Amino acid sequence: MDIITSHNALDFDGLASMVAAGKLYPSAVRVFSGTVSKNVKQFLALYKDSLQIKSPKSLDLSEVKKLIVVDTANAKRLGVLSHLPDRKDIELHVYDHHPPVEGDLRGTVNEIHKLGAGTTILVEIIISYGIYVTPFEATILALGIYEDTGSLLFNSTTVRDAAAVTYLLGMGANLEVIRKFTEHPFTEDQRQLLRNLLSNTGHYVIKNLEIVIAVTQNQSFIKGLDEVVFRLFEVENCDALFAVVEMDKKINLMGRSRTNKLNMNKILKEFGGRGHDKAASVVIKNRNSDEIAQAVLDILEKTIDPGMLARDIMSSPVKTVPIHTSIKDAGRIMLRYGHTGLPVVDNDIMVGLISRRDVEKASIHKLEHAPVKGFMSTSIVSAGLDTTVEDIEKIMVEHDIGRLPILENGKILGIVSRTDMLQILHGQEVPKDHSFLYALNDNKTMNLADALTERLPADFINMLKKAGDLGDELGFGVYCVGGFVRDLILKVPNFDLDLVVEGDGEEFTKKLADILHGRYRLHQRFHTGVIILDNNLKIDVATSRTEYYEFPAALPQVKKSALKEDLLRRDFTINTLAIALNKDVYGEVVDYFGGLKDLEKGCIRILYNLSFVEDPTRILRAVRFEQRYCFEIEQDTLRFAKDAIARQLLDKLSYKRILQELILVLSENDPLPSLERIGQIGAWDYVFPDIKWESLDRTKLKRIPMVIGYCEERLSLGKINRWLVFILELASKLNDEQMVTFIERYNFERYIKKSLKELGLVPKVSELLNNPSIKSSDLHKIINDWAAETVILLLLDINSESAWNMLTDYLDKKGKTKVELNGNDLIRMGIKKGPVYGFILSDLFNKKLDGLISGRDDEIAVVQKITEEEYFDRVVS
Repeated sequence: MDIITSHNALDFDGLASMVAAGKLYPSAVRVFSGTVSKNVKQFLALYKDSLQIKSPKSLDLSEVKKLIVVDTANAKRLGVLSHLPDRKDIELHVYDHHPPVEGDLRGTVNEIHKLGAGTTILVEIIISYGIYVTPFEATILALGIYEDTGSLLFNSTTVRDAAAVTYLLGMGANLEVIRKFTEHPFTEDQRQLLRNLLSNTGHYVIKNLEIVIAVTQNQSFIKGLDEVVFRLFEVENCDALFAVVEMDKKINLMGRSRTNKLNMNKILKEFGGRGHDKAASVVIKNRNSDEIAQAVLDILEKTIDPGMLARDIMSSPVKTVPIHTSIKDAGRIMLRYGHTGLPVVDNDIMVGLISRRDVEKASIHKLEHAPVKGFMSTSIVSAGLDTTVEDIEKIMVEHDIGRLPILENGKILGIVSRTDMLQILHGQEVPKDHSFLYALNDNKTMNLADALTERLPADFINMLKKAGDLGDELGFGVYCVGGFVRDLILKVPNFDLDLVVEGDGEEFTKKLADILHGRYRLHQRFHTGVIILDNNLKIDVATSRTEYYEFPAALPQVKKSALKEDLLRRDFTINTLAIALNKDVYGEVVDYFGGLKDLEKGCIRILYNLSFVEDPTRILRAVRFEQRYCFEIEQDTLRFAKDAIARQLLDKLSYKRILQELILVLSENDPLPSLERIGQIGAWDYVFPDIKWESLDRTKLKRIPMVIGYCEERLSLGKINRWLVFILELASKLNDEQMVTFIERYNFERYIKKSLKELGLVPKVSELLNNPSIKSSDLHKIINDWAAETVILLLLDINSESAWNMLTDYLDKKGKTKVELNGNDLIRMGIKKGPVYGFILSDLFNKKLDGLISGRDDEIAVVQKITEEEYFDRVVS
């Protein structure tokens, strides 16, 4: 195993150097050696999932064979990895920009250059090798150089640092991101003030908005309070933030907002302040900070715009029936107006609800002439005129009702139906009926305690049991849910763990993270959290509701119904299964919606007929699960999917959302059956409107997984995005105009755009490979910068064994070829620094590819034979 690391207390230059080294050593694992600086920690909070840097605890360090050290040559700065350079069996490579001192590490590769930033050394090598850098990578590399050179203003900055930054900007480095993490370095007083504010924050939810109020007292005057508040607002992921800072016996009140429901200018105007809608401030005398914080809360309660209310969306007037109306007449009214139920009133006061089912039951017993008051439900769930849309949705889900009366002093003023709510979310294209498709589970039970033990690693089982024990301690029900349970039953490996907690999910997340020695993040608006462990395993935790009514007038079913409500929101019945983790019920499967039966039958079934209306991407998901597990989409589910397609609901999705689901489809082991199925059900034209279904080269599509497997096993192409290879093959038949439209429609990122533009050269290079006189260096000049995925398309396009061997031989040699001379060697040989260095090293690389030279001595001989002027002439030509 090869690992890349940098110094303890990692800064941006160290982080960027690790990322750059990863481009030169693509198979190496990036590893933290210890702590990270505050700025880097904040950066990683956003981008760590994209960088894949591991903790030393997650690795077996005895397996390390090569150690690449960047941005330091001091072993003592390597933290918990400081012992590795002493091992004789480890090959050491060192890249550093600090002046060398006695005792520095020395390896088989030593790139020590006195520059403003260590990242510059690695960027120069990346340029010389012609390695492609994505805009995201360019941003991180530039961030490292900007930080260590003070945005190129420190005296240690060199021309080479500036040149590296120029290159990275040309590759798409994002200056806005760089500014966020490098601009205005804080003074120590500002840092202390920020720490004080962070440790004294109050979090509130007011009319569905997340509000943070940070208070600190008895501070002497500190310059740059607005910068501190700006940074605090970036750290706190909330809708609005208020900082109440006491300095020099005055209260500085600052507000920042991200929402249109709250006007900062109006709120702070109450204190004599002014500003803009999203930012305002004021200095207040003769009041204390706690008093100001409370006053802010009082004003927010009065001024926040709650958004749409029941009065805005309800239907009115409401058709009602008097309490003495007969069952028969009530049934006729329902039939006439198409209602499934009617409110029952007594002197204009609502006293109950009569449903079509109630009428049918009474009719069976020949009681059509009886008054409705004997059959109506008197357990009324209602809302008021000022109930928010969000609260209406919660009430409907919690009580499983499709029509919510809006009352004032007992009088019914309007009614909100499930269709009304869906039209708010999805517009007018919504069917009027809303029925459930799942079957009851026929009391079928299962306990998977033994299966958990047999099919999961011991440490994973231990983690599940600790979660259950914590639930017992807190009095919470704890369940594994979703895809993890589905795949456990199907004996498919899956370690994506989702937990549902019947209780306070936020408290549970914090305590379980502490027990498992992990980190956690909370999303208070949705009462969810995520725990991140050292082995990069993530545990998602969700809070379920506390009550659910099985039917009108029933007592609330607290525990099971809370879980039932959460599972009802899932996409398909096979994803609604749960496993209990509490000790007394450990391993018991909870199946409300017939998921076990559908798994046994191999059936993909939605839970209700508006499922595809609510989220049309579920159509593609249904196809993906159907083909992955060799299941079959249930008849009604398929009918509703085709109906949603016919009503062009997919056309209302953004192509960004379609692409997200499409990437999952194309990332399957063999996505061709899914693509075929998408075409069969009529969704193809909404997914790929520019690509003709009948023009697909199915033979090539079938070969893609095999060629990818060959490349991953035998060639060093780096990371291969399987889904992108399929995208390229699908797009390979487009003409230039269609390709422009295709790229614009999906708004692909730069790397994908680059890959798509390379497609046009694939047939030409494929033809070129039929020429036996083509050398590896000729190929290198053409396809060295190509994306790995485009190279795979080229392999797929080849029709002869000789061409295949020629290309794979080049790719194999490219991964193994390394020029042993470097810039220091050229200096010692008397060659003046400049662009010619890049050409010399490139020329040596090409000669090695062609087998014209082999070792270091050959490289020196080549350089000595050709004068600098000759190289310069070649560069100019």
